Amino acid sequence: MFRPSRPLKSRRSFLGLVMATGLALTLPMVSSAQAMTNEATKALTIISKAFNANTTMNGEFIQTAGSGDTLQGYFFIQRPGKIRFYYSAPSYTDIIADGKTLSIEDRKLKTQDIYPLSKTPLKVLLSERLDLARDKRVKKVDLAQDIVSVVVEQESLFGDGTLTLVFERESSLLRQWTIQDAQGNDTTVTVFNIETGKPIKQSLFKIKRDLMPERREEN
Repeated sequence: MFRPSRPLKSRRSFLGLVMATGLALTLPMVSSAQAMTNEATKALTIISKAFNANTTMNGEFIQTAGSGDTLQGYFFIQRPGKIRFYYSAPSYTDIIADGKTLSIEDRKLKTQDIYPLSKTPLKVLLSERLDLARDKRVKKVDLAQDIVSVVVEQESLFGDGTLTLVFERESSLLRQWTIQDAQGNDTTVTVFNIETGKPIKQSLFKIKRDLMPERREEN
């Protein structure tokens, strides 16, 4: 994820959720360089099938930086390629992807940064289909009692890094992801009050082209 300015202290219950889910990331993981167990393959196949079946997802999120600073807000996802993160006060940030382009907008300053979506860390999360059991980018898998976490290597404009996806084992719902950049900095997003499979207004994914962009586009 990206790092909007102006951190916000979260409610205690939100931090509890983040900490409880985040414990999974410290558990021993199985490297994909080894033969993946039948249990891991089965779990990833089930998760991928469930993920692919729901092309829309919305709810609330809390974003935690490595420093412990937090931000929160609302999110909307429509795969492939569309996302909207609306950060609550005191942040003024919107993150919008319209299928091809990703925009980071400052509602107060009326400015934006523009990136090709395919060159950002969100490209895996917003892909049309996941096949985690066969994806060669998957480097580590952790099977805990209640959750499954998957570490995916990826490249972006911001340098090589990893994306760790955390799913509920019983429901296969995506509950958390952590982006680690080339410098080893982590940004974790935990989602809750989730709804899936519901129509989302397409206006939420519209990038305001009339803003003065600080362009970061590359071919």
